[in-house]
Amino acid sequence: MEWSLLTDEVRVVILVRHAHAGQKAQWHEHDSLRPLTALGRAQATGLIASLAADDLSQAWSSPTVRCRQTLAPLAVDRGLSIEDHPLLAKGAPTEDLLEWMLAHAAAPWVLCTHGEVFNALLLTAHAAGVVTAPALVTEKGAAWRVTRHPNGRTEMEYLPPLLRCSPECSSEMWLTKARTRPPD
Repeated sequence: MEWSLLTDEVRVVILVRHAHAGQKAQWHEHDSLRPLTALGRAQATGLIASLAADDLSQAWSSPTVRCRQTLAPLAVDRGLSIEDHPLLAKGAPTEDLLEWMLAHAAAPWVLCTHGEVFNALLLTAHAAGVVTAPALVTEKGAAWRVTRHPNGRTEMEYLPPLLRCSPECSSEMWLTKARTRPPD
């Protein structure tokens, strides 16, 4: 892979894990059609506040209902269209996704994908030396602000969902949690 495609500017990509969409086992239609729950819709709306400081230029989504619904409130608030991208879908080659992300200079993007893609992408980026932070679990509805500097240094800031689900909760029982950031 060609990692020299980076420009001299600081580059930011916001990676969002889709918000709460209920249990796969309880959904009897094609999984790509599974929508957000009430909690998921509230988490999606919370992205407006979580990403208020980011000047987003583009919204990309896995071609699934739950990913598109996760970005919808933010896209409406910012006047952005949501573009589907097959590399954000489950099962797509993560090496190609990472190369695509690094090859396109732009103002901050927001991309919404799945937990499985997050895990594979972080492992791929870590193996390639693009990301040195340890891979962490990403909650549904959470985001990572990934900043790549000209010197190759990568900073990752975790943005937890404004609303979190307790481990035993159903789609309609949720806990309110204020967003906290680690001290500087």
